[in-house]
Amino acid sequence: MNPTSLEFALFFLIVFPLNWLLRSHDLGYRLFLLAASYVFYASFNLKFFLILFIFSFLTWFFAIIFRESGERWFRKFCLILYLSISLGILIFFKYYEMLYLSLDHLLGWVNVANPVPFMDVFLPIGISFFTFQGLSYAIDVYRDDKNVVKNPLDVFIFIAFFPTILSGPILRAKDFMPQLRRTTANQVDMGSGFYLLLRGLFKKLVISSYLSEHIVRQVFAAPEGFSSLAVLVGVVSYSIQIYCDFSGYTDLARGIGRLLGFSLPNNFNLPYAACNLRDFWRRWHITFSTWLRDYLYIPLGGNRKGQFRKYANLVVTMALGGLWHGAAYNFLVWGFIHGFGLVAVHLFIDRKSRRRGDAPVPEAGFGPFASRFLGRVATFSYVTLAWVFFGAEDAGKAMDILARVAAFDPHGASGGHLPLVPVVLAVLVLAAQIWRFDARGLYDRMIRPLPAPIQGVALGLAATAILKLGPDGVLPFIYFSF
Repeated sequence: MNPTSLEFALFFLIVFPLNWLLRSHDLGYRLFLLAASYVFYASFNLKFFLILFIFSFLTWFFAIIFRESGERWFRKFCLILYLSISLGILIFFKYYEMLYLSLDHLLGWVNVANPVPFMDVFLPIGISFFTFQGLSYAIDVYRDDKNVVKNPLDVFIFIAFFPTILSGPILRAKDFMPQLRRTTANQVDMGSGFYLLLRGLFKKLVISSYLSEHIVRQVFAAPEGFSSLAVLVGVVSYSIQIYCDFSGYTDLARGIGRLLGFSLPNNFNLPYAACNLRDFWRRWHITFSTWLRDYLYIPLGGNRKGQFRKYANLVVTMALGGLWHGAAYNFLVWGFIHGFGLVAVHLFIDRKSRRRGDAPVPEAGFGPFASRFLGRVATFSYVTLAWVFFGAEDAGKAMDILARVAAFDPHGASGGHLPLVPVVLAVLVLAAQIWRFDARGLYDRMIRPLPAPIQGVALGLAATAILKLGPDGVLPFIYFSF
C-alpha cells in the first residue's frame, strides 16, 4: 500500500474521519489507531506483522522491567538481553545474506566448506526504522524510569504508527505519546497538513520520478555508454533525486500525521545549503543523525575522552550508520567517506579554535561570504560524489561511474549532449535551498483564504495535476528498502 497509490488514498479516506470520530473515546481510539497501523503494515506482507508485534511486545516488556527492577546489575543484564534480541532480529533479517556470503568467501580462500546453511531470508519493510524507534524508547526508560509508559497500547502504537513506520521520521516516545491525548480537530492546523501532502507528492512524483526515469537509472546501469559530462549530470541528478524522494516521503508522513492530529519532527532543513559536512548532518535526515548522536556516538565516549577518541567515534558512528542503510559494502564505504569527511571538518575547526582562543569560528573557517560560497560548493560536491556509492548496485559499479566522470570523455551513447531538463531541475532545487524559497507563503495567500469547499476543490485539482505530471508506474520510495 504505497502512500502514493490509490489503495492508500482509499485507506486514508476511511481512517481520517474515524480518527476524529473516535478521538474522544480513549480505549476505542487507541485500539482503532493500532488496528489501522497494523492493517497498513500487514498489507505489504502478513509475515512482517508478526515480527513487528513480537518486537513491540519485547520493547514494552523490557521497559517495564527497567522501571520495576531495583537491582542495578539485573537492569543492566536485561538491557544487554533486550539489545541482543532486538539487534539480533535486525541483523538476522537484514544482514544474514551479506554475512553468509562474506563467510563463504573467506572460507573459500582456505578451501573449507561453509558450515552455515544458506537460507532465503526476506527483509521486513521498515524494520530499521521501527527497530531504532523501539530502541530509543527502551534505552530512554533504562536511563530514566520516569519515561516509562505502562499502557502497552501506547507503546505498540508508537512503534507501529503507520505514517512513519516505513521510512521515518524516527520518533521519540516523549514527544509522540502525549499527542495521543489530543481530542478535537480544531486543535490541528489542517492547512499545513494539506500543504505538506502536496509538497511531498510534487517532490516524489514530479522531480524524483522524472530524474530517475530520464537519466539516473540509465547512467548508473551503464555509465560506459555515456559521455563524462552526461555521467556527471546523472550523478548530480541522483543527489537531487534522493533528496526529493526522501524529503518528499517525510513531507507525506508529516502531512498525514498532521491531518490525524500529530505533529511529527522535521527531517530536513535545506541540507544542500550546508557550508560543511558537520552542518550537512545537522540538516539531513535529522532524526537519524540525532539518534546516532544520542544512542551511539555519545555512549562511545563522544568528544569527552580526547580528540583522537572523538575522531575515532565519528568514523565508527558514520560507518555503522552507513551499514544501517543496507547489507552491502558500498553502504559501508559511503559511511566511511562521511566519517573521514567529518573528521577533516572537525580537525580544521578544532585547529582554528585553538588559534582564535575564545573567538567564534565561522562554520567553514573563512570569511562570511567565502565561507558560505566555497563551503556550500565543496560540501555539495563531496556529498554528491559520496552518493554514488549509495545509489550504485555495488562498490565496483560506483567506481566505474566515478572513473567515467574522471575520464573527461566527450563521447558516448548520449552523443556528448548535455541533458537539459535534469540540469534545470538540479539548479532550481539547489537555488530554492540556498535562497530558502518555500511555496508555503504562496499556498497561504492563494489557497487557505478560500471557503472550505472551494479550498477542497483547489487541492484536489492541484493533486490531480501533480499525478498527471508524474510518469506512469512510479517507483517505490528509495528508503523503503532500508
